[in-house]
Amino acid sequence: MATSPTPAETKTPTPAPAIDPRAALDVAIEAARLAAPIVNGNDGQTYAFVPKGMDLKPIPDEFRLPPHIDAALCVDDRASFGTYAKRFTVPNQSLITADIDRGTITARLDWHVEDTELGAHAAGRTSHSVTLALRESEEMKRWNAMAGKMHPQAEFARFLEENSVNVTYPEAAQMVELARDFEATVGQTYRSSVRLENGDRRLQFENESKARADLIIPQKFTISVAIYEGEAPQDITALFRWKPSAGDGVQLGFVWHRLQLQKLAHFREIATACGEDTGLPVIMGRMA
Repeated sequence: MATSPTPAETKTPTPAPAIDPRAALDVAIEAARLAAPIVNGNDGQTYAFVPKGMDLKPIPDEFRLPPHIDAALCVDDRASFGTYAKRFTVPNQSLITADIDRGTITARLDWHVEDTELGAHAAGRTSHSVTLALRESEEMKRWNAMAGKMHPQAEFARFLEENSVNVTYPEAAQMVELARDFEATVGQTYRSSVRLENGDRRLQFENESKARADLIIPQKFTISVAIYEGEAPQDITALFRWKPSAGDGVQLGFVWHRLQLQKLAHFREIATACGEDTGLPVIMGRMA
């Protein structure tokens, strides 16, 4: 026969301890710190979490550079280039590199250090520079778009008339007259050409009534335009070209005379002037 338990034999269950969500989060954070104890700070310094207290401690680095400027500015004109370069130039450290292929002139303001007293050199940060990116002028773009191609008489005549202000030889008025002469021969039949003593060409045309018209084309002409935006105009020589077309007329055009050599020489002049303005040495070349 069963008996009822005595009060001494009756035990009350122990309640489970309350779970604190914040404690669980702290454990997760500590686990994450132990899994990846190395972190990089926003200031460029490397830090490590150490187990005791999980404090953030910097890791010594004898090669770490002190705080420095990290900027690569690109400017549009020579004056802005000089203003910026002279403001941040470091004596015996800054220099200019001029890249002919890219048309860029760069002042490397934190280049390798030269110790004039000890004659030693130390690696610079090379993270601070200003670059003058030379851009082709709008006038040069217009003329380049026509160069090296043959064009119908009417199209070429309109171009010469619209851009005659850039022509210095022959005079602008003569070029306008020449453009109108081109238009007058449209629809006429091309007959022949004669080379004159001065190298010019006389083209002969006939209309339906057999009336003849002569058109003299100069051997060459000269324009004055800025090769690069913001720079002074340069005299550039072009050679006239012509050929008979299928419609019994002629096509007209021109090619530049030694323009590439002129551009290279002009680029060197600009680079040299930048060096003189800033007092920095100039190296013609680029980063390998």
